Amino acid sequence: MPAFASAVRKRAPMIEFDVQKTKDGYLVIMHDESVDRTTNGKGMVADLTFDEVRALDAGAWFSPEFTGTRVPTFEETLDAIPPGILCNVHLKMGPKLAADAARIIKVKGRLVDCFLACTEDQAIEAKAVVPEIRICNMTRQGTNRKAYVDRTIELGSEFIQLPFTGGLDGLKEDVDRLHAAGVTVNWFHATKEPVIRAVAAAGVDYLLTDDLDLCMRVLKECGRSETGADSLISGLR
Repeated sequence: MPAFASAVRKRAPMIEFDVQKTKDGYLVIMHDESVDRTTNGKGMVADLTFDEVRALDAGAWFSPEFTGTRVPTFEETLDAIPPGILCNVHLKMGPKLAADAARIIKVKGRLVDCFLACTEDQAIEAKAVVPEIRICNMTRQGTNRKAYVDRTIELGSEFIQLPFTGGLDGLKEDVDRLHAAGVTVNWFHATKEPVIRAVAAAGVDYLLTDDLDLCMRVLKECGRSETGADSLISGLR
């Protein structure tokens, strides 16, 4: 939650986070499948109850000043991110996770601000209960970029998340093709100034980054606005 608050203060136009389901069906924010790395606990999220996850300290590992920070729910996270900031809701695996996340987004009135970064199967599950939910296609992300781009356009997904492993060669052409098909382009990830400049020049819409200050400064120098759909994303880990 302190990271989300910081990104909001710094006017990040999009915030990415990962959603998982506890043993008793609560949706919580956790990147790893286990709580081992980012809390003082042990075990898989799917094997722990919400009360067990909530009792953990999720801040001390990062810095003593964040000692006592608790793992937030999906609902709490949406409440902490004001309308106008896009929420890149990356779904991990779990039974009915996509459907539950889509329902919460709709109930919260955040369909305009949120999209699900998920597999094709999860997209089908989510759209079965909330047809208007927007999707970032994550299936085939690990294949060659052309196949990933082709499939995303074929699916009619609203977003794509191009990985840095695909390199920079031909990136502008792929971005132009995606834009022509109405697809918004995210890039994972950019933390070095030369890469940020190259990706910005290629026309990527949002950059995942672990250095928000650097990214916003460089994009501003590149003539990209600090807010809106031609800026960046704060990738929170």
